[in-house]
Amino acid sequence: MGTIESLNSLIDEAAAKAGNQAKLAKLLEIPRSHITDMKKGVRPANWRIRGGLLAIVSGDPARAFMTAIAEDLEQSEKADEKKAAEGFKAMLAAFPEQEKQKALSDNTQGLASGGNGGIRTLDEALHPILP
Repeated sequence: MGTIESLNSLIDEAAAKAGNQAKLAKLLEIPRSHITDMKKGVRPANWRIRGGLLAIVSGDPARAFMTAIAEDLEQSEKADEKKAAEGFKAMLAAFPEQEKQKALSDNTQGLASGGNGGIRTLDEALHPILP
């Protein structure tokens, strides 16, 4: 998560969906004071909290938690963790949110289509075939 402002915005949006900050805290299974502390920048929001907030806002827990984990791995100094972050990003890019919505509306049972109507593979995500 880039800045305290973007975290605060995410918390506010999730709290609005939950009903209020107390209900949000209950959904996240944390004390309400932790939310207040995160908004003040006193307490960090780990990937579990950010993933939970994103899941509440987006309704897509898999994408939400993968995004939060990728953000944390990207900040690491370790080369293998940075490489893992690249892999997560490639997986997320293979199934963009717009394609997910289109796939659901086309009644394809939630599968995002790849190049020639097939399901995208990790290889296609890492090495896209350009038009």
